[in-house]
Amino acid sequence: MYPAGHPLLLFRRTSNGRHPALICLRAISVLLFITSCATPPVEINTKMPIAVTPSTAPTPLEGEQLDLETIEHLSRVARDESLLLARHYRNHAVVTGVDASTLMAIDSRLAWYAGDIQEAAQLLDTLGADNSTALAFVREEQEYRAAASGDWLIAAKAVYQRALTAKVLHDEQALGDKLFNYLLRLPDATVDRQIDLARDDPAWRAWLEMQVAYRLDQTRFTQWLNRNARLISHPPLPRHLLEWTQGPELNRVTIILPLDGNLAAAGEAVLAGAVEQLYSLYPNPAKRPKLHAVNSAQYPSARHAYQRAVQDQPDLILGPLTKAEVASLMELGPLPIPTVLLNQPEADTVDRQSNRMNFSLAPEDEALQIADIAFGRGCRNAIVIAAAGDRGGRLLKALEPRWTQLGGKIRGRLVVEQASEANEAMGALLGSGSSDARIRSVETAFDLPVDARGRGRSDFGCIFMLAPDPPTARAWRPLLVFHMSGESPVYATSSINDGVRNSRNSDLNGVLFVEVPAMLPPRISDRLSRLRALGQDALSLAQHWNQATITDDWIIRGHTGTLRRKQNGLIERASELATFDDAEVRYGALP
Repeated sequence: MYPAGHPLLLFRRTSNGRHPALICLRAISVLLFITSCATPPVEINTKMPIAVTPSTAPTPLEGEQLDLETIEHLSRVARDESLLLARHYRNHAVVTGVDASTLMAIDSRLAWYAGDIQEAAQLLDTLGADNSTALAFVREEQEYRAAASGDWLIAAKAVYQRALTAKVLHDEQALGDKLFNYLLRLPDATVDRQIDLARDDPAWRAWLEMQVAYRLDQTRFTQWLNRNARLISHPPLPRHLLEWTQGPELNRVTIILPLDGNLAAAGEAVLAGAVEQLYSLYPNPAKRPKLHAVNSAQYPSARHAYQRAVQDQPDLILGPLTKAEVASLMELGPLPIPTVLLNQPEADTVDRQSNRMNFSLAPEDEALQIADIAFGRGCRNAIVIAAAGDRGGRLLKALEPRWTQLGGKIRGRLVVEQASEANEAMGALLGSGSSDARIRSVETAFDLPVDARGRGRSDFGCIFMLAPDPPTARAWRPLLVFHMSGESPVYATSSINDGVRNSRNSDLNGVLFVEVPAMLPPRISDRLSRLRALGQDALSLAQHWNQATITDDWIIRGHTGTLRRKQNGLIERASELATFDDAEVRYGALP
C-alpha cells in the first residue's frame, strides 16, 4: 500500500486503464474550451450608441424658433446615411450655436432613429412643455410616431389638437383627411368607448359618431351628415365623403368567376362573400342591385367571359379572379365598363386607367405593413428569412426597400433553398453555428457530453420570417429559438395562419403577423374565409367606386382590412396585427 499523498498515487491507473492525472488535465481543458465556446469572444460593438442628452444641455427657452432645415437635414443623414454621422453633425451644430429647442428636437429625432422610443418621447414632451412655440412641431411628431406604432387613437387626437390650437391653418383640409384616416383604423369598440368619454367636446364626439354612421351604411351616414355637418368645420370633413353620398346608384353588377373545375371552390367562396355583402349593404330589396354571375370556366378565355359580362350592360363588373385572366384583360387597354379586377398584375404592367381597380390578397401589402409595424415598435436592425421561389422573391422585393426607406438596416438575409438545410443555414446566419460547431468538436475529441450552448449574434433587434405556409413557419420558429434568437420579436405575414385550429401552432406563440379581420376572433374561420372576405370587399368597392377614384385616402374598413385605391389603380390593404397565444390566434397588442 502507498500512503495517501505519495507521488506514485498520481500515476495510479483507474479500472479502465486511464491515469487519473490525465483525466484531470483533460477535464480542465474541456472546461476552458467550453468557456471559450459559450462565452462570446471580444467583439467590436457594431451597434450605434444611443443618443444621450447631457444633464448640462441647455433648457429650451420659451419663444425660441426651431431651425427646421437643420432638423430635417440631420434626420435625413440619420435615416439614409449613418446615425453616427448625424450625431457628429449634431455636435458640430452645438459648437456653431444652435438654440436649445432645436437641439432637443434633433436629439429626439436621433433617439427615434436609434430605436429608443421612450427617450425620443421624453425629449419631445420636454420640448413642448418648455417652449409653446414648438408645440406645432411636437404634435406633428407625436402624430407620426403614434401612427408608426399603430396607436391610431393617439395619432387622431394629435391631429385634432393641431387643428384646434393652430391660429392659421394652411393645411386644414389635409388635417381633416388625416383625422378621418386615423379614426377609420380604430376598432368599433374603441370608437364606442371614446364616444362615451367625449361628452364635453361636441366636435370630437361628432367625428366619432360620424365613424359609426359611416361604417353602417350609406343611408345612415347621409342622415347623420344632414343633422351634424355643422359641428365639424375645423378641420373639415374629407371631400370624398360627399362624393360617396352623391354618387350614382348601382342597379346591376356582374361578377366573373370560375364556378367549375379546379378553381370552383375558390370562385364559389368569392361569390358567397359578394352575395352576403350585397344583402348587408342593401337590406331594402327595392334598392338592392341585381347581381349576375358569369362562369368563366365555360368560356375559352377571360376576354370572351368579359365580353359576355359587358352584354349584360351592368353598372360595374367584378372579376375575373386569376392573375393570368387579369393580365389578359389589361392588355386590352381601357375597359368599357368600370371594373374591379380580382387579382394584381405584375408591377410593370400597371397603368393609370381610371376605369378599373385591381383588388387582391397580394402578400406584398402585408410585407410592407410588417416593415412599418416593426419600425414603429423600435426595431432598426433586422434579419430577414424567406423561402426560395416566386412568393419569397416578391416578399423580399417589397419588404427590403420599404425597410431601408424607413431608416432600418438589414443585418442578415437568408433564402432557404431546401428545408433540410434550414437548421444549419440559420445557425450560420444567427451566429450560433460556429460556437455550436466548436462545442461538438470538444464532445468528439474528449468523448464527453457538453452541457453548453453557443452564443448567437447580437447586432439585430427583430426578425422578418417570410414563411410561405404554416408548416414551414412551424418548422422555422423553433430553429430560431434554438439558435438563441427566442427573445427577438418575429414578424410574419398571414401565410403562417391557415385558419385551422392546430395544437402545433403553439410553436408560433408570440410571432406577430398581419391578418385579415375575417380570420380573427370572434369570427369562425377556415381556409376559404379570406376568399369570402375578398368577395365581400369587392362588392363594397363597387359601392364606393366614385369616392375611391378621387382620393388615395383609406375609405373602407372591410373584411380583408382597411382599403384605399392608389393612383395606379391598385387597391392597398392594411390588415390587423395578430399573434398566436397558446396556439390560438389573438389580436396583437399595442407596444
